[in-house]
Amino acid sequence: MEKSKGYSSDHFQTPDWCCEYMASFLPENCGTILEPTPGKGNLVKVLYPKGSVIAPSNFFDLKENSSFDWIVMNPPFTPMKVGYEILDKCMEMSDNIIALMPWLTIINSQKRTTKIMDFGLKSIVHLPRKTFPGSRVQTCILHMSKGHTTSTIFKAYENE
Repeated sequence: MEKSKGYSSDHFQTPDWCCEYMASFLPENCGTILEPTPGKGNLVKVLYPKGSVIAPSNFFDLKENSSFDWIVMNPPFTPMKVGYEILDKCMEMSDNIIALMPWLTIINSQKRTTKIMDFGLKSIVHLPRKTFPGSRVQTCILHMSKGHTTSTIFKAYENE
């Protein structure tokens, strides 16, 4: 069990179907991809065919000025402060982010919502409650692209 800043990688791993869906947002041969909190590696496995994957054992050990073509992540939700800190740092490291986050990320703080919108929020995908069995946290996928200024697409995940 990996612990960093008070979270455990054994809790609430990203389900395989959700990892595949998140990876579908990336183009082929998309360059360097950071998965900042790899846990057991579910997401990392599906990202390898897309580009060169970096999956540090401790995100907070990365160099300050690190840069990546894409960041795909499911940061810890407990404590959520750590998840928000990771999202904020990732917004400095890449122009393209796919983040599985709690709904509270976009509805619980006007300051945070404004920061995400100012970065560029292309879409929000509402995930089913059953995404993380045993958890009462409602989740979504944020597709962020720096400089995106047109409408944000909102949709519910549909098993295709």
